Amino acid sequence: MANWFITYSETKRAIGDYFAASEALLHLHAGLLIFFLGSLLFRRRMRSWVPIGLVYLFAFANELADLFTPDKHFGLFAPMVDVANTVFWPSLLFLLARRRILKA
Repeated sequence: MANWFITYSETKRAIGDYFAASEALLHLHAGLLIFFLGSLLFRRRMRSWVPIGLVYLFAFANELADLFTPDKHFGLFAPMVDVANTVFWPSLLFLLARRRILKA
């Protein structure tokens, strides 16, 4: 099982190196990509709970994978910052899409 976590971590690092992107930027793009793909694949509007739920699910699952990765060292706030980077813009887009529903 630990081998899967190492492979996952190395794949993320390789993607970041290939695109010369920081980890924060990768989280931002991953969150938006999951949000849009979740909306398209499940044929739900962006105001649906399905796409935003997927973003949060993947954000927390990624942090759990990081937690169980051997030799991965991070501070107390690093996982919270990673989750915030992943969910911030999708959450704003979700709220923007729901604004008419909230007014009614």
